[in-house]
Parts: sequence; structure tokens; C-alpha cells
Amino acid sequence: MPGLVGSQGVRAGALNMGRIFRALRYRTEQAQYVVYNRPTIYKTDAYGVPSGTVGSEEILLPDLQAIIRPAVTADYQQQRQGSNIIGAARIYTPNITTIKNYDNFNQNNNTDFNEIEGWDKLITNYRTVYSVFTSGNSNPNPEWVNTGGNTPISDGESILVSGNSTAVTYTTTGNKNVLEADRLRFKIKTNDTNVVLSSIILTNDPSANKTLTITPTTPALTLTEDEWLTIDVPYVSGTTATSIFKGGTRHATTVADGGNYDYEKDLVSVKFNWTGPATNADIVYLKDVELYKSVSWHVHSLKDMTDGYIIFDCVRTQGRNDSRRRAYE
Repeated sequence: MPGLVGSQGVRAGALNMGRIFRALRYRTEQAQYVVYNRPTIYKTDAYGVPSGTVGSEEILLPDLQAIIRPAVTADYQQQRQGSNIIGAARIYTPNITTIKNYDNFNQNNNTDFNEIEGWDKLITNYRTVYSVFTSGNSNPNPEWVNTGGNTPISDGESILVSGNSTAVTYTTTGNKNVLEADRLRFKIKTNDTNVVLSSIILTNDPSANKTLTITPTTPALTLTEDEWLTIDVPYVSGTTATSIFKGGTRHATTVADGGNYDYEKDLVSVKFNWTGPATNADIVYLKDVELYKSVSWHVHSLKDMTDGYIIFDCVRTQGRNDSRRRAYE
């Protein structure tokens, strides 16, 4: 798109922002999908002090289109544990009407999302640390093993698990160190209406049962029929409450390692568990499975708003220096 993006960012004018995002994403990879996040809001007491009572649950919505123009990506001022790498960026998004046409952002389905507000987060993929193999000419793919059902195959883009299966496991080959990663992202769908995703289990020492388990809890997460559902959740130590949204509905989700998951060990396997398939015609599809290192931009101010796009000035308040993090582990 010559002339639309210069050294100062996208030039103002009468723009079809949706068209620009599509063109830049496919042709130059300047446009990207980010994760919109509004942290949990807690109620306050009579003195205005936040209490432990949740007033509004976390909002975590993948697949928001954006163009990010960093002013300073990292100045490497060090504080404890190698963190606090700060920066600034100008981020362009479609107008709010366009955003609210996206499934999870639609207020008919998600009444908690009204607009992008100050100190909301826009989480972007800074670097893919490990990408799980889901494509290729090998059928069956030897890295994938199912539980029940038919042998997993690839259609060149996705892994397909058919029949009355209950799980599929991907096992890595060689050394797959993923210490730098802090989020897990993948896309999943089915061709039926009865498949419920029950958990995702990552393992790095099977003999010692060192696992990280991601569990959608309430309500049960029924997979989308013939439409990809993007799931993007933290890859962190300890126990964390997070969210998966489908059609504007929040599914409370836990990320728990049982206190024994060793992030310095290589990744051994990723297992997807579900319930529901009953016949050979039932198929679960998986693709774009990756562990990545994220950058979290916080909305600092609204720079410009037009019928075509919105411009936010954002700051990066915390980051990580991975060499120091590795040394401190």
C-alpha cells in the first residue's frame, strides 16, 4: 500500500481502515492481531479502597486488528528480576463501530465491552518461541497421537482428529526450550455442536508428573461449529485465573502448575482434552498452536478518532530481559 504508511505512521485522510489492515497484514505483515485485555475490576469500600469483591470480570479478547508504530520499544532500564523494560508506541485500530462488529466485541453478546479505555492492555506477539507443527505432507503426522477415534491427519494447514476421540497429544522432538514464552495461543473448531474442550495440559517432565493444566471451568466451553475459536491464555507459573471468550460469553479458566512445573526444562508435550464426539463423522480441527513472548501495551491517551480509525498513544510499563530472567531462575 504505497504512500499509506510512512516514517510517521499511517497518514491521516479518508481511509478504508479495514481494507488497509487486510492489505498490510497479507502483503507486508505490518498489521497484526492483538489481544485486548481489561483486568479484573474490584469493588471499593466506603473509603474508596479496592476490596476483594469482583465488580467486573476480566475481559480477554483475541483477534483485534491493529498497526503498532513503536517510538521506543525498550530502553533497558533494569530493576529487580530483570524487568521494567519500558517503551512507547502509537497504535492504530479500526473505528469503534467496526470493532463492535467483531464477534467477541459485539455488545449484543458482550455487554461488558463498551470501548477501549485508559490503561486497558493491547497484548502483541513480540516473538514466537515455539510453533507446534500442524501442517505438512506426512499423514499421519508422527508427532500427533490421539486417544480414541481415528489417527490424526493433516489437511496441509490443520490437524484433524475424527471419530469418537477424547484427546490428542503433540510430542516434541529434540530440545524445545520455551523459557522465554509467557502465552499460549491456538485455534480450534469442530464440525458438530457437542464437543466440549475440557483442558490443555503441557508437560516438561512426564516421569515426575510436572504439568501445567489450563482448564475452562464455568460455563463449559463448547467448541464453535465450523468456525475457528482463537484461544490465547497465559503460560505462567503458579495458579492464575484467566478467561476464554466465545461469542461474547466469558468462560472462567484456570492455569495451574500444581507447584511442580519446571519452566527451565524443555517442553515435552501438549495435550488437548475434550468430550462429546460419538461418531466417525465428528472432527476436531487444531491449527496455529504456538508459545510466544508477549509485549503488553497500556492505553495512555486517545490521540485521534475518525470515522475510519482510532489512534492510541500507549506505554509499555513492564517487560523482561530474558538473559537475566534465565540467570535468576
